[in-house]
Amino acid sequence: MKELKITSLKKNEKVLYYIKDIFPNLNTTVLHKAFRNKDIKVNGKRISDINYEIKNEDTLQIYIEDSILYNFPKELQIMYEDENIVVTHKPQGILSNNEEKIQNEPTFEDYVRQKIGNNIKICHRLDRNTGGLLVFSKNDISYNLLLDAFKNGYINKEYTAYVNGVNFDTKNCHYENYLLKDNKTGYSKIYPNKVNGSQKIITDIEVINTNKKLDYSVVKVSIHTGKTHQIRALLSSISHPIIGDSKYGKNEINKKFKKYRQLLFATKYTFSFPKENTLSYLNNVTILLDKDLYDVKL
Repeated sequence: MKELKITSLKKNEKVLYYIKDIFPNLNTTVLHKAFRNKDIKVNGKRISDINYEIKNEDTLQIYIEDSILYNFPKELQIMYEDENIVVTHKPQGILSNNEEKIQNEPTFEDYVRQKIGNNIKICHRLDRNTGGLLVFSKNDISYNLLLDAFKNGYINKEYTAYVNGVNFDTKNCHYENYLLKDNKTGYSKIYPNKVNGSQKIITDIEVINTNKKLDYSVVKVSIHTGKTHQIRALLSSISHPIIGDSKYGKNEINKKFKKYRQLLFATKYTFSFPKENTLSYLNNVTILLDKDLYDVKL
């Protein structure tokens, strides 16, 4: 059961829309069933009317399991596992971990621990609405080695993105820019030259497919640095925003394609550990996300 104290409404709002805004992953059919079963309470009173208006100071109780509210997968999809690491598929719309410090929201790290064991630790993160490969350690030694690997570039990360536009200068593009994050807004801005507080970013983009009729491209993105929103901000800065990106994209593009989560997926990891590193055996391993998990039809 989830209990919410309503405090931030500017005007009264229909309870159905309020719940859908708070829990965007919740299946609409499941929500309507909850109303039919009177599994929704306002101020302790069971309601079935989806048009019931709620107001500030109301208390809303939703009797739906967290796994369903946040649309966690029924089964954990493991792309690779050995005695030291496990790499899973994280669906879009789910928090990687509690780094964003959102209270009472379960995370994908919580979910993986429930499925595999409490020794599991997340070693990096994907944005809430980015899907794809997520790496976890299975012991303290591998955890520290993996953190060091992400920091020093021993893990080579490749993403697939669906972007607006087809007018790339070349099929293969190499970018060296500077990124400055605004800590108040969480927005990252790209600059051609170093500015105060900025960090250098290196990004390679390969155009895989273009659709001139619908004016979009599928690109492969390899990042040699891992900065906040690096891919999303860079693609936006070169006039190829990711389709569905509400922060760096354009509303009219997202509406055109009816996509409201960025179509960005972590799809391939390879490794280049030093030979003396305990995890150097992974240098012979390529981890791929199953294509049907990111093959989007537009």
